[in-house]
Amino acid sequence: MDFRTDILPHRDRLYRLALGITLHTAEAEDIVQDTMLRAWERRGEWSEIQNISAWLTQICRNLALDRKKHSQYEGTLSSSASSGAHLDPATSHSALSTPHLSDTLEARESLSILSQLMAQLTPPQNDIIRLRDIEGLSYREIATELSLTEDQVRVYLFRARQKLREQYMKMQNYGLQ
Repeated sequence: MDFRTDILPHRDRLYRLALGITLHTAEAEDIVQDTMLRAWERRGEWSEIQNISAWLTQICRNLALDRKKHSQYEGTLSSSASSGAHLDPATSHSALSTPHLSDTLEARESLSILSQLMAQLTPPQNDIIRLRDIEGLSYREIATELSLTEDQVRVYLFRARQKLREQYMKMQNYGLQ
């Protein structure tokens, strides 16, 4: 197995995975770099690995989840304090009233809500919805990547989408049915 031909081609997919978990480009880049470093450090195990893509995905996912957990723990108060520090009261009202910016803020909020809801899904559901709806993999590719049957992939995906839809609507309606 060769690092350049077998490991490096997975960088973009791993970046999208890390970005989907952390929602920060710089952190996602760091996570991919750490993933590549860990893969290189464990090059003695490469001959034993049956599915290099699944192996790299697992390393990247674990690093991203650890990073997200650590940043949430440290940054809970600092992020709320810093988010208000950048707003200039004189310009914030006129900027927020602009339709384009308002649409962008609404899209960001929806993305943030969706990200929080995806984090609440079980690991196979979260992975499957990410691989199918974000990465665009086929059911067969997902089944191979996660060591599941195609039927299991379909069932998990259906349930994950259903759960996300229900929870998202509940949040949008403030819990009112």
